[in-house]
Amino acid sequence: MTNSVVDIPGYQGRAFRLERGRSFRVVDVEGCQIADMFVISNDDKDEVFSPAMTRQVIFRLTPRPGDFLYSNRRCPMLTFLNDNSPGCHDMAFAPCDPDFYVDLGADSSHPNCRDNFYKAIGELDLNMEPPPDPFNLFQNTVPKADGDFAVGKTLSKAGDYVEFRAEMAVIVVVTACSADVPIDGIDPVGGLSTNLRIEIA
Repeated sequence: MTNSVVDIPGYQGRAFRLERGRSFRVVDVEGCQIADMFVISNDDKDEVFSPAMTRQVIFRLTPRPGDFLYSNRRCPMLTFLNDNSPGCHDMAFAPCDPDFYVDLGADSSHPNCRDNFYKAIGELDLNMEPPPDPFNLFQNTVPKADGDFAVGKTLSKAGDYVEFRAEMAVIVVVTACSADVPIDGIDPVGGLSTNLRIEIA
């Protein structure tokens, strides 16, 4: 695979295969955009990125540059190389789905990361049920001492990125989160899902 760019419009997702040793950046093109990132082994789709296993191994809520992202079989899938964003990321939330938006007063046909995951892997002639849990890049949901989450507006600016290296052959799916409705009075992505860009090196 040569160096390439994958553009992800707002409210959509894209999937790509990555050989071991290749690296990629997830770029927030316009700023204030959450990116749900799913990782699947290219050799066995039952092996997927596991937030729970990653937390157990690194012993913190989210990885930092220098940490591995681990699979459900405790194998390193990605190395977190660089982060030039404010560093707010999330590994607690499942991808948004139709019922998430119904609960917030929107219609069940609202675009969502779960359906966008299905569409993206379908382009690779794959199917999975249910989706694996994502690493929610740039998502500003901070746990409080009482166990609740403080929901904040996404802090990343235009051009901010995170960078990873594949430690095995993987399929990566990234969706531009559709959370354009207020949550606890906060607009997480500023009221509009906007573009992301994947830069593969």
